[in-house]
Amino acid sequence: MTHPQSPAPVATPVAAIPERGRPRLDYAAGIYLALLFLLLTVLGLYLIYRLRFLVILLFLSLLLACGIATPVRWLERRRLPRSLAILTCYTVIFGIFAAITWYVLPQLVGQAVSLVEDVPLRIEQARQVQARIDELAIEYPIVRDLDRQLITVTQGLSATLTRMLLNAPQAIAKALFSLATMFTVGFLLLMAKERLLIVTLSLFHPRHRAPAQQVLDEIGIRLGAYLRAKLIVMVIVGALIWLTLTLLDSPYAILIAIFAGSMEAIPRVGPWIGRFAILLAVFPLGWQEAAIAMAAHVVIENFKGFILSPLVEADQVDIHPLTAFIAIIAGGLLLGWIGALIAVPAAAVVQVVVQDVLIPWRHSRLAEAERLFAIGPVPPDAELAHTNQS
Repeated sequence: MTHPQSPAPVATPVAAIPERGRPRLDYAAGIYLALLFLLLTVLGLYLIYRLRFLVILLFLSLLLACGIATPVRWLERRRLPRSLAILTCYTVIFGIFAAITWYVLPQLVGQAVSLVEDVPLRIEQARQVQARIDELAIEYPIVRDLDRQLITVTQGLSATLTRMLLNAPQAIAKALFSLATMFTVGFLLLMAKERLLIVTLSLFHPRHRAPAQQVLDEIGIRLGAYLRAKLIVMVIVGALIWLTLTLLDSPYAILIAIFAGSMEAIPRVGPWIGRFAILLAVFPLGWQEAAIAMAAHVVIENFKGFILSPLVEADQVDIHPLTAFIAIIAGGLLLGWIGALIAVPAAAVVQVVVQDVLIPWRHSRLAEAERLFAIGPVPPDAELAHTNQS
């Protein structure tokens, strides 16, 4: 009587047999290494948070360098040394600021003197308005409540203005220091651009250096485009404010338009500063003109926020308007007006990394998985050998 033969034992590859005592030690070492990386990551994020002003300042310096990189290259192609090309661009920028200051400062001084001289007249007008409100309050008691609310709002604005005036010297000194740092770091970045690129690319695998250079070039183009978009928005908003004040026959139309348009560079806070300047400019013309100017500025800001800024900045930076809008909100919530200022270029950088790095890498992994799925089930020995090779 024959007995059925038992199946021959399957030979297990030598590489798959773990040595005794090794797995537990390797597992513990892996846990400690993961904890070390987690600790270093948390420490790095904490340092970035504590040094966020420096990080933002460096990012703005990079933004400035990318913004003037195109005219610098144009001047270099005309055989001008890079240092002189950068200084030429800086001279043009400083010249524009100096011309605006030369035009604005005398008018500001003259208007300040006129405002001081008109203080008694404004006080008398305020007394007449208060007397008229008291007369109306006798017949219409709701006017008294409106008057109290108006007084509360006025006191709040006065307190805010007083704090701004008291903190003005410190804010001006900080702004001048930040601008000097930005221009200095931007100059150094442009001077050492090739050297920094070589050092950065040396950290990548040789077959990944060409794609990495393309990603870095695309990031530079996007950041430079953002500055152009911001200037376009500022000019359009300033022109609309000038048109509004000109139609209201304000003698300070150009002055206020330049100031309010420049304040558009500061998200969230800047438009309110410009609105306050518009109110001061049109208030002597009467209540109707002041109300029209305020309503017009609200319409301009909504047009800029919902249509102009997303379309122009998204078109120049090549990101979707919805992405730009969400980035501005997120940046404002995280870092205030500075975060809103750098939100769109930061979103452009993230989008370049996602489109040119993460998505192609994920597609390559999915293509390999689809190829293996099309072949069919993989034998256990082949799968184990593929895992050992990986």
